[in-house]
Amino acid sequence: MNKRIAILACMMLVLAVGLFAKHEKVRDSFDISPNPMERVTTIYLHYNTPVTVTITVEDINGNHVRTIYSGPCDKTAAFTWERDDDEGTYVPNGTYYVTVNHDSRYTSTKKTLILK
Repeated sequence: MNKRIAILACMMLVLAVGLFAKHEKVRDSFDISPNPMERVTTIYLHYNTPVTVTITVEDINGNHVRTIYSGPCDKTAAFTWERDDDEGTYVPNGTYYVTVNHDSRYTSTKKTLILK
């Protein structure tokens, strides 16, 4: 019985080490410029490996405004937001949050202001 437990424990350890070794830490940087914005802003993404990203915009109340992009992303990418919602309507001045989610696990959020 003890031999079976030892074998099972070794197998679980090998599996755990394999899972951790497989997932390289994805280092990212995410910037918005200009911020504050008037008419258009650019979202810059930098990763050390290609990833799948979703970029969304929410208003100050947490309401979904726009999905800017969803799909594969190379190591470096830039996306523009022309202050419109998913229907193409111009959004009013105020505070908005741009959220970048990569590989459906990691999320980064930055605040942007729309002036004028």
